[in-house]
Amino acid sequence: MSRSTRSLPLRGGLLRAFLVASLLWAGVAYGHGGGSEEGKGTVRAVLDPLPPELSALRVQLRRTLAPQLLVANPTDKPLTVADEQGRTFLRIGPEQTEGDLGAAAFHRSNTLMAPGTIPADASGEPRWTVVEATPNWGWFDLRLRTSSIDVPHQVVDAGERVSVGQWSVPVRLGETETAISGHFEYVPTAKGIAQAQVVDAGALKGQALVRAMPGSARPGLFVSYRGDAPVTLMGAQDEPFLRFSSQGVEANLHSPTWARVAPAGSRSFTEAIDDADVRWAKISNGRSYGWIEPRAAYADTVEDPTRTHVVKRWQIPILMGDKSSRIEGVTRWVPVESVAAN
Repeated sequence: MSRSTRSLPLRGGLLRAFLVASLLWAGVAYGHGGGSEEGKGTVRAVLDPLPPELSALRVQLRRTLAPQLLVANPTDKPLTVADEQGRTFLRIGPEQTEGDLGAAAFHRSNTLMAPGTIPADASGEPRWTVVEATPNWGWFDLRLRTSSIDVPHQVVDAGERVSVGQWSVPVRLGETETAISGHFEYVPTAKGIAQAQVVDAGALKGQALVRAMPGSARPGLFVSYRGDAPVTLMGAQDEPFLRFSSQGVEANLHSPTWARVAPAGSRSFTEAIDDADVRWAKISNGRSYGWIEPRAAYADTVEDPTRTHVVKRWQIPILMGDKSSRIEGVTRWVPVESVAAN
């Protein structure tokens, strides 16, 4: 499984592991995590500021079904990553990424199914192999997992966000030994939901019905197009995503956004080859289509869960002929009491 993401932005193939997780992701604000009582809150891994010696790197921590570290190394020095026993299993940069296929940690961090499927003591002789042609990589490091963290009852009862532990991934940049580190944070459950709403349909105004589909932790978007010229909705990485026309609705099978939202049984994501960024495939003979829209979702903490307020503003670029426009929307936090009152 290759690894690429353009949001860093990066080159290469670091996205697909994240996409696999994202297909299963549900954007629930304050979702339940490991170590806390059911319905009482969640524990999440948080990335702390990088040490000065790693300031040239680009590092992200993604929270999907499991925490994932994404690293881009633009320096002329290799970044090596060690497992819990001190064995190096990754070399990122300076021109490519190598993995030790003989190290159990490489395989255990390369799948969401770990640690159950691969024993920690399954390592063999080192077998270094180029796994990515760019100095970019992402892995599901088990040291960031929260399932084994025990949150004290007094912390749960206090109902406050608080650090409940630390995590650290030893690395070496060139000859300098250091670490990518962070902490675990307990976040109490907030009672409410995040609701998406379209506030401006842009160039689609008067030519299409554009509506957010609330009522779920994963908000959706519905478009019913009645215009004459084909219109293209762009994806999260500014790639062609969906195309509406009098002939129906098509999806770009090379779109990472389509990979995240494609429903079961539909035409699936295929990797772009030979620089072919677009491969259209019909997904509806009608002119209407609805889909889960991750850009409208909100899965972070809510600073004041007792009042209704906007927690996110989002947009979806659109192309109508040579005219660029965008659908604009907001996502509001609505307390349970306000939902019940409606």
